[in-house]
Amino acid sequence: MPDNQIRLSFIKLNTSDMDGALTFWRSAFGFEVRGTYDEPTFFEQILSLPGEDSGLSLMLVQPKPITALTVGTAHGPVGFSCDDIVTTLESALAAGARLTMPITEVAPGVRVCLLFTPQGHEVELVQAGG
Repeated sequence: MPDNQIRLSFIKLNTSDMDGALTFWRSAFGFEVRGTYDEPTFFEQILSLPGEDSGLSLMLVQPKPITALTVGTAHGPVGFSCDDIVTTLESALAAGARLTMPITEVAPGVRVCLLFTPQGHEVELVQAGG
Protein backbone atom coordinates (compact mmCIF):
# COMPACT_ATOMS: atom_id res chain seq x y z
CA MET A 1 0.00 0.00 0.00
CA PRO A 2 2.52 2.66 -1.05
CA ASP A 3 -0.13 5.42 -1.39
CA ASN A 4 -1.54 4.83 2.07
CA GLN A 5 0.63 6.15 4.90
CA ILE A 6 -0.22 4.64 8.25
CA ARG A 7 1.23 5.71 11.58
CA LEU A 8 0.51 4.76 15.15
CA SER A 9 -1.26 7.75 16.70
CA PHE A 10 -2.68 6.82 20.10
CA ILE A 11 -2.94 4.31 22.91
CA LYS A 12 -6.16 4.15 24.94
CA LEU A 13 -6.32 3.04 28.54
CA ASN A 14 -9.68 2.52 30.24
CA THR A 15 -10.06 3.73 33.80
CA SER A 16 -12.80 3.95 36.39
CA ASP A 17 -10.81 6.66 38.24
CA MET A 18 -10.10 9.54 35.83
CA ASP A 19 -8.83 11.89 38.54
CA GLY A 20 -6.39 9.31 39.88
CA ALA A 21 -5.23 8.32 36.40
CA LEU A 22 -4.65 11.95 35.37
CA THR A 23 -2.73 12.62 38.57
CA PHE A 24 -0.51 9.59 37.98
CA TRP A 25 0.32 10.24 34.31
CA ARG A 26 0.96 13.94 34.97
CA SER A 27 3.07 13.39 38.09
CA ALA A 28 5.01 10.33 36.95
CA PHE A 29 5.82 11.31 33.36
CA GLY A 30 4.79 14.95 32.82
CA PHE A 31 1.85 14.36 30.47
CA GLU A 32 -0.39 17.32 29.67
CA VAL A 33 -4.06 17.29 28.68
CA ARG A 34 -4.44 18.54 25.12
CA GLY A 35 -8.05 17.60 24.49
CA THR A 36 -11.21 16.29 26.10
CA TYR A 37 -14.33 14.48 24.90
CA ASP A 38 -17.31 14.41 27.23
CA GLU A 39 -19.86 12.19 25.52
CA PRO A 40 -23.01 10.50 26.83
CA THR A 41 -21.29 7.09 27.14
CA PHE A 42 -17.68 8.05 27.95
CA PHE A 43 -15.34 10.78 29.21
CA GLU A 44 -11.94 10.90 27.49
CA GLN A 45 -8.80 12.91 28.17
CA ILE A 46 -6.19 13.12 25.40
CA LEU A 47 -2.68 13.45 26.78
CA SER A 48 0.68 14.18 25.23
CA LEU A 49 4.18 14.83 26.46
CA PRO A 50 5.38 18.45 26.35
CA GLY A 51 6.66 19.31 22.87
CA GLU A 52 5.06 16.24 21.27
CA ASP A 53 1.60 17.61 20.41
CA SER A 54 1.65 15.97 16.98
CA GLY A 55 3.17 12.72 18.25
CA LEU A 56 1.70 9.65 19.90
CA SER A 57 -1.19 10.37 22.28
CA LEU A 58 -2.16 8.59 25.47
CA MET A 59 -5.93 8.62 25.82
CA LEU A 60 -7.59 7.91 29.16
CA VAL A 61 -11.20 6.76 28.83
CA GLN A 62 -13.76 6.53 31.64
CA PRO A 63 -17.09 4.86 30.82
CA LYS A 64 -20.40 6.44 31.78
CA PRO A 65 -21.78 5.38 34.09
CA ILE A 66 -18.54 4.62 35.92
CA THR A 67 -18.14 0.87 36.31
CA ALA A 68 -15.50 -1.36 37.77
CA LEU A 69 -12.98 -2.39 35.12
CA THR A 70 -10.77 -5.44 35.03
CA VAL A 71 -7.41 -4.72 33.49
CA GLY A 72 -6.69 -7.70 31.28
CA THR A 73 -3.52 -9.45 30.25
CA ALA A 74 -4.25 -9.45 26.52
CA HIS A 75 -1.90 -6.54 25.90
CA GLY A 76 1.62 -5.63 26.83
CA PRO A 77 2.90 -2.62 28.73
CA VAL A 78 2.86 1.01 27.68
CA GLY A 79 6.53 1.60 26.84
CA PHE A 80 8.67 4.68 27.41
CA SER A 81 12.22 5.30 26.26
CA CYS A 82 14.09 7.53 28.68
CA ASP A 83 17.56 8.99 29.11
CA ASP A 84 17.67 8.37 32.88
CA ILE A 85 15.79 5.24 33.94
CA VAL A 86 16.56 5.72 37.64
CA THR A 87 15.07 9.23 37.79
CA THR A 88 12.08 8.22 35.65
CA LEU A 89 11.37 5.21 37.85
CA GLU A 90 11.70 7.27 41.04
CA SER A 91 9.19 9.77 39.65
CA ALA A 92 6.71 6.99 38.81
CA LEU A 93 7.10 5.37 42.24
CA ALA A 94 6.58 8.74 43.95
CA ALA A 95 3.37 9.12 41.92
CA GLY A 96 2.06 5.79 43.25
CA ALA A 97 3.42 3.17 40.83
CA ARG A 98 4.30 -0.33 42.03
CA LEU A 99 7.57 -1.85 40.82
CA THR A 100 7.23 -5.37 39.41
CA MET A 101 10.67 -5.85 37.82
CA PRO A 102 13.67 -3.87 39.02
CA ILE A 103 16.03 -2.16 36.61
CA THR A 104 17.70 -4.99 34.70
CA GLU A 105 20.33 -4.92 31.96
CA VAL A 106 18.84 -7.06 29.19
CA ALA A 107 21.61 -6.43 26.65
CA PRO A 108 24.86 -4.45 26.78
CA GLY A 109 23.81 -0.84 27.47
CA VAL A 110 20.05 -1.60 27.51
CA ARG A 111 18.28 -1.37 30.88
CA VAL A 112 14.58 -2.00 31.47
CA CYS A 113 12.15 -2.15 34.37
CA LEU A 114 8.42 -2.83 34.76
CA LEU A 115 5.82 -1.22 36.99
CA PHE A 116 2.07 -0.93 37.42
CA THR A 117 0.19 2.36 37.63
CA PRO A 118 -2.17 2.83 40.58
CA GLN A 119 -4.97 1.92 38.14
CA GLY A 120 -3.31 -1.40 37.22
CA HIS A 121 -1.82 -0.61 33.79
CA GLU A 122 1.63 -2.03 33.12
CA VAL A 123 4.44 0.34 32.11
CA GLU A 124 7.89 -0.56 30.77
CA LEU A 125 10.80 1.88 30.99
CA VAL A 126 13.75 1.42 28.65
CA GLN A 127 17.11 3.19 28.67
CA ALA A 128 19.42 2.34 25.78
CA GLY A 129 22.97 3.59 25.84
CA GLY A 130 24.63 5.78 28.43
